[in-house]
Amino acid sequence: MKKLILSGLCIATIALTHAQNAPIQINADASKQIATVTDLFNGTNIEDLNNQTNGGLFSQLLHGEAFEENVETADILKLPREDYSKVFVILDENRNPHFLSTANAYTRVTWNNLSELYDVNSKDIYDAVNPIQRQDPTQPNRRRVERPMRLGPLSFYGRYVLYDSIPEPYRSQIVSRINGNEQISRYWDKVVSGSASGSFILQRGNAYMGRQGQIISFTGGSGELGLYNAGLYKSGIHFEGNKPYEGVLRVKATQSTTIYLSARDENNKVLAEVPYTLKGDGSFEKVTFQLTPTASTFKGHFGITLKQQGRIELGFAFLQAGDWGRVNGLPVRKEFVDALKKQGIKVIRYNGSMVDVGVDTYLYRWKNMIGPVDERRVCFRNGFNPYATTSFGLIEACQFAEAIGATAVTGMCLNETYQDIRDYVEYMNGAVTTHWGALRAKHGHPAPYNLKYIEVDNERPMTVGYVECVKKFALASWEVDPEMHISLSLNIGSNPDSYARGTQQYELSKGLIGWFIAQGKPNNVVWDAHYSGAVNFADTRGFDHEMGVDLQAELTKDFPGYKLTLCDLEENGSRCDWDRGLAHAHNWNTLQRYGTEHFTMLATANTFQPEGLHYMWDQGRVHYTPDAMWFMPSAYIDEKISSEKLYKVVEATSSQDSTLDVTAKLSDDGKKLQLCVVNLSNSPQAAVINISNFGFKTQAQTWMIGNCELTATNTYANQTKVVPVMSTVNLKKKNASYTFPKYSYTIITLTK
Repeated sequence: MKKLILSGLCIATIALTHAQNAPIQINADASKQIATVTDLFNGTNIEDLNNQTNGGLFSQLLHGEAFEENVETADILKLPREDYSKVFVILDENRNPHFLSTANAYTRVTWNNLSELYDVNSKDIYDAVNPIQRQDPTQPNRRRVERPMRLGPLSFYGRYVLYDSIPEPYRSQIVSRINGNEQISRYWDKVVSGSASGSFILQRGNAYMGRQGQIISFTGGSGELGLYNAGLYKSGIHFEGNKPYEGVLRVKATQSTTIYLSARDENNKVLAEVPYTLKGDGSFEKVTFQLTPTASTFKGHFGITLKQQGRIELGFAFLQAGDWGRVNGLPVRKEFVDALKKQGIKVIRYNGSMVDVGVDTYLYRWKNMIGPVDERRVCFRNGFNPYATTSFGLIEACQFAEAIGATAVTGMCLNETYQDIRDYVEYMNGAVTTHWGALRAKHGHPAPYNLKYIEVDNERPMTVGYVECVKKFALASWEVDPEMHISLSLNIGSNPDSYARGTQQYELSKGLIGWFIAQGKPNNVVWDAHYSGAVNFADTRGFDHEMGVDLQAELTKDFPGYKLTLCDLEENGSRCDWDRGLAHAHNWNTLQRYGTEHFTMLATANTFQPEGLHYMWDQGRVHYTPDAMWFMPSAYIDEKISSEKLYKVVEATSSQDSTLDVTAKLSDDGKKLQLCVVNLSNSPQAAVINISNFGFKTQAQTWMIGNCELTATNTYANQTKVVPVMSTVNLKKKNASYTFPKYSYTIITLTK
């Protein structure tokens, strides 16, 4: 008996080993279409991070345009480049400096919203509770101790390092700088030559916009004295020689004063310079100018200087390339437009935490975002960038979408009034004979933007108040454009109890959808549920729930014949490397099999990221520096899938779909078939492929990205570490053998 048992175990072990080593079976049937996809499955999200707008896709080449940031401290703190964008100095009414971290913008900041002069009240900031002081709810007699976030010499237990906690001698040096004669707004640096002497003061109150203005005083000696700006986080401005740049400056003087505006290289050599004499009447005069550098540089500076005694106050500065560096005269940079066109992006969602994070979000209103940039006199304290302007806003986002030929989805604060919502739709879509349409034409865009989607705030909970707010947006919009779609920004999550039948969330959702149906507009409401960018997300039990598919099915039971329009516009992530790329490929494959039967639009977050600089995310899919721009791995996947224009998804199966995930697509003319295969494992996987109802040539084209560790990424020094590899292979008509590399995404193209 023992021998029989051992023999049986041996046979079972051999069979199991054989099964584990056997090739995975991949089968596709070109005659069975299971879904349809569209170009709108490839979208992106832009949140109002200055490192995605100013110095990035927006034509503005300067950073710190409103002089609102306080003094520079990175040199004192010796912050590395990757932490430079995370630490800001803020002042209380006693001019005591405190540090604010933007590395976790979702921990809400207790800003002082009672005064426009100071950032915080001292009492408020000293009353701020840090996580280390909180009681552990699971152990009432103990306090929860959290490891602080270290940024340079600073330990952040929450959003702040309070004045008293700043280590000496850093505190003394910072106080000296704040109160001395070299108070220079963070993103600017001084220019001094010859024997020139003077001072730089940040004056609070009566500023052109925001809380403070930058004063430059030339008091003695000869030479030159002023400031220069080196672009986004002082990375440098890319000037192209012999090409014009244009700009506008708002500056005040109390007597006639000549200022000099210049383009300079990294050694402060002047490449172009123009003088301008101010009237000196005490107003913020508007100075328009043009500079044509005589040589090119990637580390350029923009200078504002005095060459004789005088005093000026700077309120706003703007610099952009001429028409040659922009698209159709719009304030968007050509190289960024070209990058997204290459990536195949067809949806732009402009929405995010700029709408609902930060005490000054009451200033995030569309009417503050129109007209000449120097006349938008609003600077507000925000979550990601503590001092944000409205130079780039809803209108510029639509212009960017227009430039790349994409559908725009614009997010608005839920506190916009009924009348302002109506006016917004008229501004965007109204005829030039209307009041707001005429103003749009005056602002340089006679043709309507033809905006089709307005999103109500960002990632809100489902409440009675939100439901009523959505109705407000719908009714106000339809007064002008009866076809306007209202998008709900409501995350569902993977918890099966969330939005489940019987919950208040579901009943409110049901009531809201019923209201749209009663208005005769069932298809004018869309649902934007954000989702995970984890590698295994598409295989989890919560996938259908988080994507809104479960909710879609439940609502159909209550409203027969109705199908909720899902436009999930944020595939989120926390990294840029191949882990993000493989996850994106897996999501792409899976969502294409669902097709338009379930989804209308899909998008990822976020698109652009300056290399080595971020706040709390590291998920940009196109990286850039002043002298380069390159794709991260996931962007290559979009480029490939979008360029193929294959919209028919046909039946395909994998005998081990958690290892090899397969999607098959057929061209409209039936002459091209593609197998899109994600290998989710850390080892090569042998497969046997059988194709039904498609007679193909044995020579096939392959496109593969991956075959590397998940941490592999593209950097400035190695921009092509993870890129597609193309090849040609011969596949048999039946039982074709193919081995898919580890952690890879492979597209095999077969033709008749």
